[in-house]
Amino acid sequence: MPLILVADDVPENRQLFTLYLRGSFEVVTASTAEEALEVLRQRPFEAALLDINYGGGMDGFDAIRAIRADSQLAYLPAAALTAHVAPEDRDQCLAAGFDAFLAKPVRRAEMKEALASLLALRTSASKAA
Repeated sequence: MPLILVADDVPENRQLFTLYLRGSFEVVTASTAEEALEVLRQRPFEAALLDINYGGGMDGFDAIRAIRADSQLAYLPAAALTAHVAPEDRDQCLAAGFDAFLAKPVRRAEMKEALASLLALRTSASKAA
């Protein structure tokens, strides 16, 4: 099963998203952007779902910049998770380095579809390398 990181500061969101993905993915969770980066450096993940806003410290934009700047992680397909749903919010996330955008509340089918797209990106990137 593909290994996926879900990072969100709300425990209920982490639990819900894990339930959404259970059975199709192995899910590891993180509650801060800093913890997400630490976890990502411990083992190879197939994709990451990263919240944009955390309660202090780094935000999701800081995390994606750190991921893209790290030669060991730069390959990682990542989706932004956010309650900010305006078109400019989506554009800002994609411009920052996210590969996909998921607006909360996220439905199970929507999350699985986004992950399928992220995994396809990873597969095509590894074939090109």
